[in-house]
Amino acid sequence: MDTPTVPLTAARNLDLREDYGFLDEDDGPLNLTGCTLKMEVRLYGAQPGAALISLPQVTSDILGIRVTDAANGLIRIFIPKADLTALPGGPANGTEPNQPDVFVYDLLIDRPSPLEPLAMAGTFTVSPGVTVL
Repeated sequence: MDTPTVPLTAARNLDLREDYGFLDEDDGPLNLTGCTLKMEVRLYGAQPGAALISLPQVTSDILGIRVTDAANGLIRIFIPKADLTALPGGPANGTEPNQPDVFVYDLLIDRPSPLEPLAMAGTFTVSPGVTVL
């Protein structure tokens, strides 16, 4: 199975709140009932050790992945501004001002059947942002 590549973009000065929908093999909504979701952000693929950001499945808009409509395959990814600010990089860590920092992520959806997990993956670009809230 091919992993869909979906680039994600966030700003260090704002919460990331993104909604996504998944389709099954027949291009209908993927029923997420009974599925377990997990996402990690790392410096590079197969980076050893703990992830920079680890998102578990949650039931409200806190750090994590919330299934907003299981029958229709809808989810929300939420990463608070504090977690984005804590990522390495940015002007204080040697990056030129106004330059984004690029990481990688993947999101796994473990399903009861078939056993092969579905996923999306790609770059996770964090821009410096401008306005401080």
